[in-house]
Amino acid sequence: MRIDAWLSFFRSHPEKRLFSFTDLQNLVGETAGSLSVQLSRMTTSGIIRRPAKGWYENPFSPPTTEEVAMVLRYPSYLSLEYALSAHGILSQAVQTLTLVTVKLPYTVRTHGAIYEYHQIRKSLFWGYTTHDRVNMADPEKAFLDFLYIRLIHGRGDSRSPHDVTNDLRLEGLDINRLRQYATVFGPTMMKALSQLRRPEIEKTTGK
Repeated sequence: MRIDAWLSFFRSHPEKRLFSFTDLQNLVGETAGSLSVQLSRMTTSGIIRRPAKGWYENPFSPPTTEEVAMVLRYPSYLSLEYALSAHGILSQAVQTLTLVTVKLPYTVRTHGAIYEYHQIRKSLFWGYTTHDRVNMADPEKAFLDFLYIRLIHGRGDSRSPHDVTNDLRLEGLDINRLRQYATVFGPTMMKALSQLRRPEIEKTTGK
């Protein structure tokens, strides 16, 4: 396909912000070899962007940074500080997109955004909802992921348990759901919650 045909193609699919290589192959009918060459030329010339291997942005309907986050490391969901900020639990604005994945930890900078992926056990990969193709942790799960990554496993934070949550508005959490979720994490999480000395969650630990 010529460049003008490609531009017309992307313009005619405003509902599609990200295309996989397979998507494009099925939609335009090019052979894999020919399509690979054409896409490489367009990314090199800056006509389209490739946020991750095998994924291409629609230049007329670019994806949000959250949508890009979903394909940089799959499967994953937004959690920790980013999700806590989105839910209003963390009052500070967060620039880095923090995510949880079952794959190895990964940090990438692309198109002005920083994506930070943290590994979690498969048995703990749950507690999120999907909206507009973006997976976002429930506030209670984001909080527990935060404790699990930052406090229990000490990845990126050497503060005391109390200080770790000092900036969080824990009154916004659903205590019953928090208790239910924390039980799945096990005794280590229950102990971490008891060390926080936060009256908003004392009922979770039975105090």
